[in-house]
Amino acid sequence: MQIPEKEFGKLTLEQFKQLTRDLPEIRGQMQELPELIRSVPVEKVKDILGKDFYWAEVYEMPFYEQIALLFFALGKVKELMAIANSPDPQQAAIDFAHSEDDVEWNGGEGGLFEKKHVIGLTVALQRNMLSVMLFHRTLDKLVEEVRAGSDESFFHAVRIDRSIVACPTFADRIARAELSNDKMFFLHLRSSLKGPSKKHWEMYKDLRYALHVLKELGFDKMTDAQLEDLLVHKLKLYPNVPSARKNLRKQFTESKKVATTSK
Repeated sequence: MQIPEKEFGKLTLEQFKQLTRDLPEIRGQMQELPELIRSVPVEKVKDILGKDFYWAEVYEMPFYEQIALLFFALGKVKELMAIANSPDPQQAAIDFAHSEDDVEWNGGEGGLFEKKHVIGLTVALQRNMLSVMLFHRTLDKLVEEVRAGSDESFFHAVRIDRSIVACPTFADRIARAELSNDKMFFLHLRSSLKGPSKKHWEMYKDLRYALHVLKELGFDKMTDAQLEDLLVHKLKLYPNVPSARKNLRKQFTESKKVATTSK
């Protein structure tokens, strides 16, 4: 198999375009799932979700382990191994994401999983991607920062996924705040529970995702002209304005300050 030249680390330009073209659909799926749940009879939802339904604990795991666990829950371990062993894993992953699968789900790997596990892990994947769009990093990285003492990261993560308060690292921080009657902490928490603020992410969400991909794949050195050509003209993730180069450089520099998810 002839592997095409990779212009951007481990991605060709066409692969990069495909990743960014998928972003509106991913955001749409985030909105569709709650609507779908609301449309299903309450008793059926109770039957599917059962008891002890929550996914916050997975955020304690590295992002790549969360992805692997989702493949296990879907019963797609062979497909995961095929992607990893492919001459072009990035293209194999893209092809898998766009493949139509009519095989009936049978409990995942070894029949050990329930539908609620697939739902929870899927939501976690979506929220990780939203976290990248807003804050340049996946939720497991925010959890690491909270564990190290960052309340800012705590509130960022809660904005992305309010259920993360059930994550052990977050439950620990809340308990400590309760013990000390930290009123300011709980005021910030109340604000964070309102969810993402539109003012700081509407323009940059897809751009931040693209910058994160560049960094993750080791392609983190670009001139101002290269940034403008890729993000303005080729991917069309930033408007073609006189201040484009300056603003893109700022965003690119900010994204490089954050540790990668692959470590």
